[in-house]
Amino acid sequence: MSLKKVMTGAGVFMTAFALVISSVPSANAAKVPSRKAKAGDECGRAGMVAQGRGAEGSNLTCIKMTYGTATGELRWWYKDLRPLKNLDWVVPANPGGYSQTSTAISESLKKEGLLSTYSSTFRPGAGGTVGLGFFQEIKAKPESVLITGLAMAGGIPTNKSPLKLEASTPVAKVMREYQALVVPATSKYKTLAAFIADWKANPKMPLSGGSSGSTDHQFLGLLAKANGIDPKQMNFVVHSGGPEVIASVLSGATVAGTSGSAEFLAQVQAGKLRVLAISSAKRLPGYPARTLKEQGIDLVYGNWRGVMATADLSETERVNLVRVLDAMRGTATWQGYLKQYNWDDEWAAGKAFGDFLKVELPLVAGVIKDLGLGG
Repeated sequence: MSLKKVMTGAGVFMTAFALVISSVPSANAAKVPSRKAKAGDECGRAGMVAQGRGAEGSNLTCIKMTYGTATGELRWWYKDLRPLKNLDWVVPANPGGYSQTSTAISESLKKEGLLSTYSSTFRPGAGGTVGLGFFQEIKAKPESVLITGLAMAGGIPTNKSPLKLEASTPVAKVMREYQALVVPATSKYKTLAAFIADWKANPKMPLSGGSSGSTDHQFLGLLAKANGIDPKQMNFVVHSGGPEVIASVLSGATVAGTSGSAEFLAQVQAGKLRVLAISSAKRLPGYPARTLKEQGIDLVYGNWRGVMATADLSETERVNLVRVLDAMRGTATWQGYLKQYNWDDEWAAGKAFGDFLKVELPLVAGVIKDLGLGG
């Protein structure tokens, strides 16, 4: 996709997405030949080598697993991989989507024998920049990692922060979660078209989401723009997280709300919320909603999350950490979390994640500018 189209809703996401998306591994697939191998895939004979099929063009070797859920099986793996003793997470928000992701990573690594222990330090505030600033002061602690994502990418320009996410060490982008647009089940809006028609007539209609400049705010701004509404005129009511968004919508304080799709699922299944649309390219399994594209709006947008390490991490430690996470990707445990939370397996390891950020961060800054934020 041409970069000239990046400020359209689909372009913002798809330009960056096309740089890094790769096919989804299956932890339970049939034996995979070396030319198609990914870490964690089954292989046919111990000692075979898959040239250049690992992270950053490294090699994979067919070995008999001695730990994790694939113990005793032959898998494409990193021959010199060293499991981690500890991960000390910096979470730049209150418990929620970030910590859900860091916990899923940590529990997957533990169950697969790739990690012994982990801990979390929460540093919320200012669109993630408080946590980023705290993390970037950490030195000589290779076990320290930051969970980051699209919300922080927007929080930096929103808060006019001098901090640079790319000043830390990119490890991996691990997933993407899509947005849902919801109203109360008792709402008069039974279709997206009816909602959009009223929103165009009254751009000041109160809509709820997370913090200013967050993924929620970005998504609604792009949805507004796609329908001829000036994003700067939008009445976006900020909340500290998904539960507060739900309470706001159910109480009638706001007409509609948005958050990650998994946030609303229980209330949707309980018959309390109606989903007008989801922001994914195709329908989510088990999620009772049509996509924006199905309803005539060319917009795909979602919140990616990833892992950063400290700036002073040695090259040896960096390579091992990248490979540990890449090995985790193909495990049954991690694949289970992807399915449980309806996350897309959008993966970029090491230098590929760094390349993604070089494209993504300026695009997100443009979305923030369209919202009238960041100055």
